[in-house]
Amino acid sequence: MDQSKQNIKDISTSTFEVDVIQASNSSPVIVDFWAPWCGPCKQLTPLLEKLTNEYKGAVDLCKINIDENQAVAGQMGIQSIPAVFIFKDGKPIDGFMGNITETELRKFYEKHIVIIDNSTSKLLQDSIDMKNLENYDGALLKLNEILEKENDNINAIAEVADCYIKMGDHEKSAAFIDSLPKLIQDNAQIKKFKTIIDLAQNAPADAKIIEELQIKVNDNPDDHQARIELSLYYNSSGNQEHAADLLIESIKIDREWNEKAAQGQLLKFFEVWGFSDPITIEKRKNLSAILFS
Repeated sequence: MDQSKQNIKDISTSTFEVDVIQASNSSPVIVDFWAPWCGPCKQLTPLLEKLTNEYKGAVDLCKINIDENQAVAGQMGIQSIPAVFIFKDGKPIDGFMGNITETELRKFYEKHIVIIDNSTSKLLQDSIDMKNLENYDGALLKLNEILEKENDNINAIAEVADCYIKMGDHEKSAAFIDSLPKLIQDNAQIKKFKTIIDLAQNAPADAKIIEELQIKVNDNPDDHQARIELSLYYNSSGNQEHAADLLIESIKIDREWNEKAAQGQLLKFFEVWGFSDPITIEKRKNLSAILFS
C-alpha cells in the first residue's frame, strides 16, 4: 500500500479519538481544520500533504471539515481557518491559524518531527498489530528489541505497559513503570497508564463487596465513599456511563465532600477515556451544568 495513503486521511468527530488522540501516542499527528469554501485552505492543504509525504511515515496528517464536524472545532477553540495543530502523546502541543508560506511550514515540521528509523518504526507497528491480536508475548519481544537499542523510546515503553495491562497483570505494569527514570515516569503518556493502573487496582472485585456497596448507596444517598468505590467497579467492568452517573450524583448532593473527591475521581475517568470520547463529552456537559448553575 502507498505510504501516503496510510499517513494522510480525512477524519470526523467520531474517529477523532482513534485517528488523532490515540494515534499521537505512537507518532505525531498534524490536524488540518478546513472548509470547502476556504480559499487559503486550498493553498495550505496541498503543502501539508507534500511535507507529510516527505517525512515518510514519521507523521500523520488528518484533515477535518469543520462544516461537518463543528463539535471538535469548538472544543479546540478554533475561530478562523485554516487552523493546524500538532498532537503528541494525546495532546495538542503547538499550532497556528491562517495561511503560512512553505518555508514557515517546513520550520514548523522540523521543530516537532524527527524522521524515525524505519526499522524501529516497523518493529513498533508490528508490536501494536500483535497486541491487537492478543499476541502479547510476541509484542513484548518486538518492544524489547526496540528498547535494547533505544531505552528511552516513549512509544515502546508505553506499549510495554499497555501489554501488561491488556494481559490483566496490573502489578507487573506498575512495577515496570516504577523501574523507569523519573523523567520518563513524568511523561504525560506514561502518567496516563499510571492512572489506568491506579483505577484498576482500587476497583472492588468481590461480588459480595459490590452488593454491600450498592445497598449502602441505596440506603444512604450521602454515603459518597461507597458511591466512589462503586464507580471504580463499574468503570473497570466497562460500564463507563454508570460510573460517571454515580459520581455526578455525589457532586449534586455535596460537591465539596472530602476535598471534592467525587469530582477528582470523575476527572480521572475523563483523562483515561479521552476528551473526545462520547461519554466524556456528555458527562463533562453534565458536570459543567452542576458547577456553573
